Amino acid sequence: MLKYKLVNESKVGAQINVTIDVDRYIFDYPCSSSSDCTDYEITFPPGLYKFELYGSSGGSQNGITSYRFPNGSCISEEIVNLYRGNTKCLSKSSVGGAGGYISGVIYIRKSILSFVTVGGKGSVATKDSECYGEPRCFERNIYSPGGYGGGGSTPAHPSIGSGGGQTAVKFIENDLWHRVIVAGSGGGADNGVGDFLGKDDGSGGSGGGLIAQGWFENGVYKNDYLANSTFGFSFGYGEAAQLSGSKNVNGVHKYSSSSDKSGSGSGWFGGFASHDPNSGSGGGSSWVLSKDAIIPPGKIKATDDFFTPIGSREYEFSKADFLFTNVIHQAGIWEGNGRVIISIIQYEKCPTFKYFLNLNFLLPIYVFSLSK
Repeated sequence: MLKYKLVNESKVGAQINVTIDVDRYIFDYPCSSSSDCTDYEITFPPGLYKFELYGSSGGSQNGITSYRFPNGSCISEEIVNLYRGNTKCLSKSSVGGAGGYISGVIYIRKSILSFVTVGGKGSVATKDSECYGEPRCFERNIYSPGGYGGGGSTPAHPSIGSGGGQTAVKFIENDLWHRVIVAGSGGGADNGVGDFLGKDDGSGGSGGGLIAQGWFENGVYKNDYLANSTFGFSFGYGEAAQLSGSKNVNGVHKYSSSSDKSGSGSGWFGGFASHDPNSGSGGGSSWVLSKDAIIPPGKIKATDDFFTPIGSREYEFSKADFLFTNVIHQAGIWEGNGRVIISIIQYEKCPTFKYFLNLNFLLPIYVFSLSK
């Protein structure tokens, strides 16, 4: 059996939320607040495991849609069901981006400590429901926070969606540079008015995939600012919508006094916010340490959703340390808080060394090769 607990067991409103089905463990979101939570701490004995991660969805008054293509169609319901997703295709304006799915199989050679972040969904709650288009709406103390796990915040407004938080597994230490598998989350949506694929349809982009989605602006899909394996708003954080546009030189630089601006989703790299009152915001990318993984070179800078520096260091692992196989990506199939499913395929039942039983003693067998 897996041993697990909450990292911060004293967190208000937090309780273990795990379902066990034989050798399958489902780790659901453990907190009452979608933005303020804690991680799981899990100890893995040696063995073969399958990891399945679902990123959270972005906030929206109008609901969450399955991955939406630029023409308004969606991925098929069969694909959603294949990976046990829970989204439907919505033909509505200003819907939130769905979270992505990623899975992989890994052989763990020796017991290891891990930390699991289950992403919190984006919200539409606000601390000041009377704020619409005033500079005070952008005072940080009245922003609506993004989902737990790095979702992008939104300024005060009664109907704007913040970004969802990433779902991630970290080995050995609990920080962004020790992540080994990540499911990207969806971007937040514009307010609840507008026409489907038309005026004021500001739908958020789906999270997930090696390249996450952008967003919809007045019903038109925008793909100029996309999170991937080496690029995004920030390493592990989505972007908060701001008065004068992005503080990231690679982001959207647009001034608008309207607080009708959504936050972006988190992921391996978080998506970009549109900083536009008629747009949603982008989703975050997924990533896994596999033979095909692109590891950003050198020091990787991380900031929070307001672009405040968190740290800068090299990624902790190489492909010689841990390696996932049988990797599957699917963007945009999950609504709500994230989820992690861990299936035990096989425990390592025998020790590494082989022993020979002789006269009640366990003697190690040594193999010598003779020189010619």
